[in-house]
Amino acid sequence: MSRKEKIYQVIAAAFCIIVVMSNIISAKMVKLPFFEDFSIPAGLIIYPLTFLLSDLVTEIFGPAKAKLMVYIAFGMNILSFAMIEFALMLPAASFEEQNDFHNVLGASGIRIFSSLFAYFVAQMVDILLYAWIKKMTGDGMLWLRNNGSTCASQLIDTILIDIIYLYYGLGMTLEQVMPIMMFSYAFKSFVSVANTPLFYLFIYLCKYEWATFGKNEELKPIAT
Repeated sequence: MSRKEKIYQVIAAAFCIIVVMSNIISAKMVKLPFFEDFSIPAGLIIYPLTFLLSDLVTEIFGPAKAKLMVYIAFGMNILSFAMIEFALMLPAASFEEQNDFHNVLGASGIRIFSSLFAYFVAQMVDILLYAWIKKMTGDGMLWLRNNGSTCASQLIDTILIDIIYLYYGLGMTLEQVMPIMMFSYAFKSFVSVANTPLFYLFIYLCKYEWATFGKNEELKPIAT
């Protein structure tokens, strides 16, 4: 197996873990500093990293590999939800234990649907838009395709999940949904921009390989 294939597998594994775990840990609401009576799902903190990784794969390995990674993570999400539902059906040692487990890991059908639907659509838009911007700009303006595609796709992600889950699923009014939607998008956009130096670092590390650690050898470009 080539070094390039190993790098792709590591990135794809990290992507799948973040996607799955962001859904699971979203059961916990995190109280934000400086915002009274306002909290966000814990998964919202790590989920923007998926767009960084999908952009990284699109840049280094191409849109086809990025789409494959999204498909695999989609399947892993379904598998994780299925395993959680199976665990919920098993007899518990006590009612309290079963109730606690359900409160933490149990998810409604509308929550699962909204999460998976928004994830899939937003990630596909991100990959296609990133590839299109790269085609228009060439190898330059890396920051533009990274932030441009991410901010656009995260807007779609935020609108879809909040409208489907909060508005239709939980019956919240648009007046209640809009502040949550705006804050979620602002947070995701901030993380995207803040991660730009990290994205440049990842691009550098993935485009060059070290022949041997500890030896003063030249960096060798990985063919793409």
